[in-house]
Amino acid sequence: MNAFIPPFCPWKGCSEHHLSSSKHPYQAYLPWGSYPTKAFGRVPRFRCTSCGRTFSVQSFSLDYYAKRVVDYQDVSRRLSSCESLRAIGRNLGLSCDSVSNRISRASRQAIAAESRLAASRHPDEDLAADGFESFCVSQFFPNNIHLLVGQGSQFVYASNHVTLRRKGRMTKTQKRRRAELDERFRPTPRGLERGFSRIATEALRLLSDSSRASLQLWTDEKLEYRRALEGRPVFASLEAAGRFRHRRVSSRAARTRANPLYPVNYFDRELRKDLHEHVRETVCFGRNVNHQSERLVLYLFGHNYGKPFRIAGERRSHAEVAGYDTGAIGAELKRIWTRRSFLSLEELPEDQRDIWLRLRRTPLKEGKQYLPKYAAA
Repeated sequence: MNAFIPPFCPWKGCSEHHLSSSKHPYQAYLPWGSYPTKAFGRVPRFRCTSCGRTFSVQSFSLDYYAKRVVDYQDVSRRLSSCESLRAIGRNLGLSCDSVSNRISRASRQAIAAESRLAASRHPDEDLAADGFESFCVSQFFPNNIHLLVGQGSQFVYASNHVTLRRKGRMTKTQKRRRAELDERFRPTPRGLERGFSRIATEALRLLSDSSRASLQLWTDEKLEYRRALEGRPVFASLEAAGRFRHRRVSSRAARTRANPLYPVNYFDRELRKDLHEHVRETVCFGRNVNHQSERLVLYLFGHNYGKPFRIAGERRSHAEVAGYDTGAIGAELKRIWTRRSFLSLEELPEDQRDIWLRLRRTPLKEGKQYLPKYAAA
């Protein structure tokens, strides 16, 4: 603890906050005593001579403001092994709120790590995209989770969440109930189209990061997907130049390896069996869209960077098969559960920023979702 050297000032308004530690080491600080804690022992404090604010070693810890040490990697593994929040809490001696708090912290770490790793990616594969259907709060509020998956690596490059209006066959009682709920909450119009438009934008980013001259995006035959692309002139220009091609296949086609949508179908199966809230006819289901998104982020990170591409034979992770640098992945996996990430120091896509700041709307929930101040730093 005494040998700890602050890498920068943790207060985002300070001129010493955005330092590049490799080129300009942070030196504008003074030791400022310490304070005792039950969880971490005596914690050294410091004072920034530039802004005059004080901070401690814990300011850079993933356990900042926590009162108990928890193994984040263990929580993540349990979550991805179909344990419910209640089961995780029971096995670790934690309340459900504490488990949810640790998952939120871990998800922000995963978002930041993914952003840093994506900065040096060079993908070399076509893509498949489709929507995974589940629900949150009630089955009157189904949702569609769009997934963008690499055809060769089965690496999940992007995802987003859209709340939908209940559809399909209903009894008269269910129709009356839906009408009552419609007065309290209505999903965003053309949500599927808007959500897929974001996924398509991420596909363009992958095309720009790739050394390939062209890219194919496979989807099923939903009209919303085609409309989303037709509403963006850039896709028409790229198609005319032969750099982008949207190809469609029937959703009723056999879900075999020969199906171009196999990568996303495969991941749908994994998600359905590994996250308890998405298991068919389960008593566990999401009550909050932001928390549900945080759990998904953590699961995606484990799938992409921790899970072997194949249990038998290919032992590399999905990220390594997708062309991500093995050394960079190892470095991120070493720091992800120790060094706290700061939102002000990360460049995040819109969907990831929404999850970090808990900006997604939960049906029937009034007001904004609570976000701790340290999470927005």
